[in-house]
Amino acid sequence: MMLPKEIKIMKEYQKYQKLDRALQVFRRSGIYKRSETELSNADIMVMFCVAFCDLYQKIKLTDVAQTLRVTLPAITHKVNELVEKKYLIKENSPKDLRVTYIKLTPEGKEYVETIKEEYYRPIKVLTRNLGEEDTQTLMRILDKISQMGKIA
Repeated sequence: MMLPKEIKIMKEYQKYQKLDRALQVFRRSGIYKRSETELSNADIMVMFCVAFCDLYQKIKLTDVAQTLRVTLPAITHKVNELVEKKYLIKENSPKDLRVTYIKLTPEGKEYVETIKEEYYRPIKVLTRNLGEEDTQTLMRILDKISQMGKIA
């Protein structure tokens, strides 16, 4: 006969096993499988951030870094690559030369329009199946996990 402490430990590891299986299935679900593009996922995330944040405001490099939760040097490097490829342009602020704004070029806008439906297709399927409430819950949980940083 198992002792209460042993039962508690066993139930805890059963929970871990169930979560591990669920995460394995989630990983194999294809949600991360993106269509083949000429740009990396990091490049595309920067371009989408600029495209979808650029409704009525100028976007600063720091805004993109904060939104994507990466360092300013990492964003600066990506933006410079995308400027070289003619997808983005940089503009210095006339009021403060330390501030750099970025926006899509016409080629960048065309590229975003061309790939956005296919790129986000798996996410659309997921959100349709989850519904609004569960989608919000999933985003809240994933945000909480990402704020933990790297675990291993």
